[in-house]
Amino acid sequence: MNQQKQGPSKGGRWWILGGLAAVLFVLVVVMGALLPIWVVQWLGGKEFQRLASLQVSSLLQTEGDFEPFVWDSFSVYTPSFQSRPGAPGPCLWNIREIRTEVSPRLLLDRILRFPEITIGKLSLQTGINPSPVRELTPPSTSGAVPSAEIFRDVQIGKVEVRDFQFAPSLKTGGWGAGGITALIQPSKQTTSFSLAQGEIQTPLSWLGRVNLVEAKGRYVDPTIFLTSLSVKAKSGGTLEMSGEFVPGAVPQAKGRISWDKWAVPSGKIGVGLFEIPASMSGDFVLQEWRKGGPVGNGRVQLVDARLEPGRGSETILGILGLLTGEPRLRGCPLTTAKASWALQPGLYDVNQIIAEAPGLLRAVGQIQVRGESLSGRIELGLEGDLGRKVNALTGGECFARSENGYSVQSIQLSGTLSSPKNDLEPKLKGALERTAIRTVAQILEKATGTQGSGDAAGQAVNVLKSLFGPAPK
Repeated sequence: MNQQKQGPSKGGRWWILGGLAAVLFVLVVVMGALLPIWVVQWLGGKEFQRLASLQVSSLLQTEGDFEPFVWDSFSVYTPSFQSRPGAPGPCLWNIREIRTEVSPRLLLDRILRFPEITIGKLSLQTGINPSPVRELTPPSTSGAVPSAEIFRDVQIGKVEVRDFQFAPSLKTGGWGAGGITALIQPSKQTTSFSLAQGEIQTPLSWLGRVNLVEAKGRYVDPTIFLTSLSVKAKSGGTLEMSGEFVPGAVPQAKGRISWDKWAVPSGKIGVGLFEIPASMSGDFVLQEWRKGGPVGNGRVQLVDARLEPGRGSETILGILGLLTGEPRLRGCPLTTAKASWALQPGLYDVNQIIAEAPGLLRAVGQIQVRGESLSGRIELGLEGDLGRKVNALTGGECFARSENGYSVQSIQLSGTLSSPKNDLEPKLKGALERTAIRTVAQILEKATGTQGSGDAAGQAVNVLKSLFGPAPK
């Protein structure tokens, strides 16, 4: 009897367990079907959007918001993340066309993992209010975990930016960039980056706007280490740079710049003595950045340099060409044209200047530029016979000293870069005027056929000739 009762009892329990298992299976299937829908709805909802905005704002040291997220499984797209107007922080961010994938372990380990993020356009500008970003997580009740702390960490594999722009400003020293592609690989200790293409805007007049070839480096807070930078001028010259930079109220920087066949600023140089169209090669070592500007030393050599008198022959070389009649002074190549220079805030000291067209002209000396003011001393040498001719025309005032086959004249420079002056020009112009008057006297003498006769024409000729003595031979 007992065995007959136990049998049905055991069978009933199996039916009950089987029913529970079936219900549980149905629940699992339902949950399996509904959970992804719920997760996607939550990830695309306002709460996740708010939490993600807080996390990224903290990472970028700003205050900003994402536009709504569009999810497809674990891939996500949002039109933009943008700093709020007037947000604190060093930079204001405007990030467009953001696409990425999120690790499916998001809900298990509470770590946001982005293997790769692609950005259509990233625009930066210096912050209006550079004060430190305050804590962005909302206040919570005692004992409760803030909802923003649902993520313990944010991990990013790499970020690809297809169009990077940085607006120049006073805080960036006039530097800016546009149309650059970037690859960034962040980590806890350092952030590596590589840039290519695009254009760099600089505050340096001799550098201007340049095309970026490639740049590589890393960022270790607060220092930017530039491993290599290569740019190309629109005129064809190339420039390379390396060094390190620490931003701040008084930036810290050191590094090295070298350039090859770069166009001379304004096309020509010469500070009123002559004009030299050329390109230049050289280097500059940046030692430090003081309040007011950089400090360093450099060297420069002119390439394909040509000596020219200048427009209207108003330069020293133009006047010398008129006085001597030497055609080479109207244009000839320079075999040597180089200088070393030192830079301090507000001061350019160009020393050890050497420019030479062998057998015709040689110039050595130094020039200082303080603000716009110009000063300096140049030893200008002319080929011996040409120098002696000028010496005779100036009554022995100029080119009286002989050195190494040249007749040499010291020239003092003054004025400004836009309006340079020197103490030789008045003497040469005086000689040019006397030569012109003497020539008029000779023409008048031949025209009247008089040789010191007592008539009025002869007396006029004698007066003109007596003013300056006999013409030089």
